[in-house]
Amino acid sequence: MRLTAGPLTLELAPELGGSVAAFEHDGVALMRPMSPPAGSAPHALHSGMFPMLPFANSLRDNRFAIDGRPYEVAPNMEGARLNYHGSAWQRAWRVSDVAPDRCTLALDEVEEAAGYRFSATQRFVLSNDRLEVTIAVTNRSAQHMPFGLGLHPWFPRYGDARAMFSATQALLEDADFQALELAPIASEQDYATGREPPRAFQNRCYAGWNGHARIDWPSRRLALTIDADPLFGHLMLHVPAHDLETFCLEPQSNRTSAFDGVETGTPAPGVHLLAPGEAVGGRVAFMVHATA
Repeated sequence: MRLTAGPLTLELAPELGGSVAAFEHDGVALMRPMSPPAGSAPHALHSGMFPMLPFANSLRDNRFAIDGRPYEVAPNMEGARLNYHGSAWQRAWRVSDVAPDRCTLALDEVEEAAGYRFSATQRFVLSNDRLEVTIAVTNRSAQHMPFGLGLHPWFPRYGDARAMFSATQALLEDADFQALELAPIASEQDYATGREPPRAFQNRCYAGWNGHARIDWPSRRLALTIDADPLFGHLMLHVPAHDLETFCLEPQSNRTSAFDGVETGTPAPGVHLLAPGEAVGGRVAFMVHATA
């Protein structure tokens, strides 16, 4: 499915986790084009962006409890012990409405764990200089339940990409990327004045993100700014070990080990306890700028 507005084009793959297959400015990719390895079928993990629902990142030991009842989600990536980013990116979405420059995708009711159900929507609106994405999740369980959400974009380096964003703390994690504690941001991990993302594996969650980020591609004379609603108080910087020519800046509501504290009534920031039928959502804008 292809949307157009001025110099921007957006290709969506609803059947592949409601993902973005391409986002381009005059033929220049602003997000990684759908790029399955040779011999592999296309998958959301090969896309330019996919949704993270009903939580971003992972749950501690794949478990949480609420009102004294335990819930457990299943691992969802080969070779990994944990469930990463929920299951919405692994399910087919349907097109609920479409126009030349906009589209709404819907994920009908699914069960993440026994008794833990949700539905979701993504709204994509393209204009001459931006893509706006509104993502929302609705609790379809019979009782109140915790939720988080986010977007997982992948950006090309083009050899000289620089990233800039501000946050207040960085989350320390264990070998499974489960949360340990928040800490001051080390100088080499501080992007407040802009720097090249490292050309080595990186997986770091920043807390107290102000909702703004910028990527500059000097060789392409383009920049992309990210403007997210306050709902998205965390930003994940990810550099995959298997593809050092891409990097991710992921706006998300919750941090790693998302549902810690839910059982005791003290959920971590960015976790939303929704009543049956209640929804939460927010907007993220990706704005394109020409540079000198």
